[in-house]
Amino acid sequence: MAAGSSRITSLHRGATSGQGAKSRREGLAPSPSPEVRVPAIDSLEEICGWSGTFRERLRVARVEEYPPIAAVVEQLEARYATRRAELS
Repeated sequence: MAAGSSRITSLHRGATSGQGAKSRREGLAPSPSPEVRVPAIDSLEEICGWSGTFRERLRVARVEEYPPIAAVVEQLEARYATRRAELS
């Protein structure tokens, strides 16, 4: 019987009002800062990972956020081409 009652109370845990709650987009990671130092990213795997992250960020960016994020994506693409040429 104790297991049944704990199950019921676990369904009712959490805030009952919105007071003090912060708005979050559920299931999404925090947005990366567009102030990434692209030359510091060295391996092709890292460059590809960051490039994908910032392309996704660019896809959901607001109008005022678009230019700096687009600049980071361009820098990452250029860095990828440079590193790939260096490794060939």
